[in-house]
Amino acid sequence: MPILHPKLLENEFWYSDILLVCDNLPNVERDQVDLTSTFSRNIILKTPFVSSPMDTVTEAPMAILMALIGGIGAIHYNLSPANQAQEIKRVKRYEAAFITDPIVLNPKNTVADVLAIGQKYGFYSIPVTEKGTLNSKLLGLVTHRDIRYFETDQEQALPLSKVMTPGDKLITAQKKDTLAKNDIRTANKIIREHNLDTLPIVNDKFELVALVTDSDLRKNDVFPLATKDKNKQLKVLGAIESRLELAKKRLPLIVEAGADGVIVDASVVFAEQLKIAKYVKQKCPHLEVILGNVDSGEMVTKILEIAAKHVDGLRVGIGPGGACITQEQLGIGRAQGSAIWECHQAANHWAKKHGYKIPLIADGGVKRPSDMVKALALGADTVMMGGLLAGLEESPGEPEFDEDAGHLIKKYRGMGSAEAMAQGGAVRYRVDDAAIKVIEGKVKRVGYKGSGYVYLPHFTAALKQSIHKLGFANIPVLQQQAHIVPNHL
Repeated sequence: MPILHPKLLENEFWYSDILLVCDNLPNVERDQVDLTSTFSRNIILKTPFVSSPMDTVTEAPMAILMALIGGIGAIHYNLSPANQAQEIKRVKRYEAAFITDPIVLNPKNTVADVLAIGQKYGFYSIPVTEKGTLNSKLLGLVTHRDIRYFETDQEQALPLSKVMTPGDKLITAQKKDTLAKNDIRTANKIIREHNLDTLPIVNDKFELVALVTDSDLRKNDVFPLATKDKNKQLKVLGAIESRLELAKKRLPLIVEAGADGVIVDASVVFAEQLKIAKYVKQKCPHLEVILGNVDSGEMVTKILEIAAKHVDGLRVGIGPGGACITQEQLGIGRAQGSAIWECHQAANHWAKKHGYKIPLIADGGVKRPSDMVKALALGADTVMMGGLLAGLEESPGEPEFDEDAGHLIKKYRGMGSAEAMAQGGAVRYRVDDAAIKVIEGKVKRVGYKGSGYVYLPHFTAALKQSIHKLGFANIPVLQQQAHIVPNHL
């Protein structure tokens, strides 16, 4: 356990109220620090970053970014179940070893259809089969090179049979030599030898069964820490409501889309969340189930006593978020540093008694890298971010120019704001059926920060640098040995 100054045990404390003391002589280089941590019982992250399931924070682009840098994202539920499933599919389609559910067209589809797919999903290599489906005879392949200069309506109306590379001129690989053996190396070798963008995998009848792409090979090289499933697809979570009947309707589409887990998203763990967790585990035992939010050790213990086998992670924090006003409005919640410390104590006590620990996610109040390292030192396993990510290019919404501020801004709103509640967020606060809705969030404008692929590596480096200066090599040692003192003692 970390060393906590006695004075901190007497008072509630926020991140700004504490500092970490350097007691050790650093003996590893900064970039040797290992940020691997446990997000949930069965998901390990190389970078302890999680994007919040807020409607101005996480849809597919943000979830892709988070997974590529070694974290994970959760798609919010202020979307219809079908639209949320589409966002999850965009993440799962972004990268794979064998793409076993590719988008397939038929010869009568047009160039415009391919362009629309490219605009929606970001790729243009589309196989063309006899029936326009998988497990149908492969007739050809259309790539971006074939259609990139087709701009007029007449050109875009051309059927794919006129522009595709015919099947008899394609280099393909046999299912029995690749997919059947789960042998991606053979497929990758063919791609490199022939400088291919896309390699169709066919069976003995020349029916399409899968694809392998060169872009996925290059993504592996550029993002070696990426959070992936067994088929090398990026991992992603879907948020579901804390009302069982609504969760039952949303869950099948999340599962069909390929999500790796669900966050039962609410402002606090309502009793019904435990029923939902049990239902999800019974129907889909492969899904990770994250509950939240909690802010006390007693609450952690009660949840685990009732539903430990159905829970894979807990979100810690009630009211500390930058767009949350729950503490001001309702007087509920506590200082985030104290919440994490106490929940960590309870989770550790449970682990000693039962032999396994439920990971904790610090949710809210993170404004800078120093807050991240403090959250981890206090016992959080990962850090969930909202406002810190809302200004990135990858968050939902377009940047706007603020004449008063003189720079670009993006909207960031709490899920308890009137706007978000009107679009589905009221369920999160269990006031969806109430005539009077007490607002627990606000709408803000945050500065536009540009691409997260440029912005977030600075946070990763700062987090490593902090742990390095403290003389630790990884997060578990930080959690065991950190010396935490009051900031103004």
